[in-house]
Amino acid sequence: MCYSIPGKVLEVADNFVTLDYFGEKRKARNELFTISCGEYAYAQGGFIIQKIPAVQAEAILDSWQELFFKLKEIDERLARDSKTLYQKANQIRQKYHGNSCCIHGIIEFSNYCRNDCLYCGIQHNNQAVGRYRMEVAEIIEAAVFAVEKLRFKALVLQSGEDEYYDENKLVAIAEGIMSQSPCLLTLSIGERNPDTFEALYRKGVRGALLRFETSDPQIYARMKPGHSLTQRLDLLVALRKMGYLIMTGFLIGLPGWRKEDIIKDITLTAELGAEMFSFGPFIPHPDTPLAGEGQVSLETALEVIAEARIRNPEAKILVTTALETMDKKNGLQLGLMAGANSIMLNATPRRYQQLYSIYPFRAGTDTEIESRIEFVIRLLQSLGRAPTDLGL
Repeated sequence: MCYSIPGKVLEVADNFVTLDYFGEKRKARNELFTISCGEYAYAQGGFIIQKIPAVQAEAILDSWQELFFKLKEIDERLARDSKTLYQKANQIRQKYHGNSCCIHGIIEFSNYCRNDCLYCGIQHNNQAVGRYRMEVAEIIEAAVFAVEKLRFKALVLQSGEDEYYDENKLVAIAEGIMSQSPCLLTLSIGERNPDTFEALYRKGVRGALLRFETSDPQIYARMKPGHSLTQRLDLLVALRKMGYLIMTGFLIGLPGWRKEDIIKDITLTAELGAEMFSFGPFIPHPDTPLAGEGQVSLETALEVIAEARIRNPEAKILVTTALETMDKKNGLQLGLMAGANSIMLNATPRRYQQLYSIYPFRAGTDTEIESRIEFVIRLLQSLGRAPTDLGL
């Protein structure tokens, strides 16, 4: 099953196109293709990321049409109740987004990092972790496989802040992927020079996943020695001005964090103009200075998702792998039913997955990606969600 439905181009105006999906009309930005009315295209995150021949698009639409409306009925039925905070949030999600649920693949290409963030298992000073780096050609190969064989239309490339990948290597990676298998390409590589992000944008990168971790400057300074919250926020603002889709958020339950900080953290996420809200629970790693710290409850993590949805009805909200890790059997479903509508699946080559140990026992690292995809598709269908992203 595809993770995006092609739309028919109804109108082209400057850099925007209007797409039709079974009678629903959505807008998307087009910066990479020459496109005309009557043609078909895929959109992700509000960007046209691929054109598709009419014969192929119409076959996909024919196979989807009946299922699409059946799923909508299931989703509407499940969203009718609004007695609890979670149910209210899910009802708002359904009202503003329908049954759309975007699915991103993620490739974690290096666990080297120059930083010593106290909460992170791949921090520079952790001598217990087995380090790895994927070479440029290997990263491109893995990304092409994820798009062409696993059928992801949105892909995140993530690493520690690894200076081995200089601007030339990063540009080569982006160029190699976008020339062979266009997709909504997002980078999660920490803080880099704005000029580097400008160069990557020119090569087709359109998303930046960069969490600010906490809205409290003092907690930030303690958790990330040598760094300041202002520096991180300035970069996020600069990236948005460049045209990047911003995916950002915070860690729930860092030492010093209080429940009353929920609203502050959610508010800052929204003020940054986040295309996707990403926040997960802090899970202590045994090989870090915070090994003995406690962690928040699953209920608190779900409350954050629900509050974010209620306060920001139009946001895309991610069910993080950290939340799934807290309840590997039900965490994904609970997050989706608390108002979330985005998922990220690990497409990193299996030999590296468990080495990217930012926290222990991560969900999804003990299963082949094909099996993981099948499980997620079945879950989404049971909830009436269509694995699609219908643009702006």
